[in-house]
Amino acid sequence: MRIAANLWILFWLAAAARRDLKTLTIPPAAVLAIAAAAPWAGCAGPGARLMAAGLPLILIPCMGMGDVKLYSALGLSLGPAPLLRIGALSMLLGGLYAFMLLILGLASKKDRFAFGPFIAAAAAYYIILDLIPI
Repeated sequence: MRIAANLWILFWLAAAARRDLKTLTIPPAAVLAIAAAAPWAGCAGPGARLMAAGLPLILIPCMGMGDVKLYSALGLSLGPAPLLRIGALSMLLGGLYAFMLLILGLASKKDRFAFGPFIAAAAAYYIILDLIPI
């Protein structure tokens, strides 16, 4: 059941990333679908998952609400340890992308870009590594 839940999450992460690239919004249906996988996806207990779902609320001042909701759904589904890894990797990838845009003169400091694909890529990386037994 856990494999099916993780594949479900991967599907909805791809849908969220695609929509975010087009419209700079993350669809609520994708966030709810990822959160719905919570009972089957992770190994953390319910208390840890609830804490992980609330953890991204500290990001509200510096991110869009769609990104925060996506982090919360991932925290609820996967637990706190994976959420911290996903958060660190997605912020590293997004930061490098923004840095390159600034260096190359393709964007200014006030420009916005889709961050959902970086969250989706980091979560997919974590989930795929978790699915493959090494």
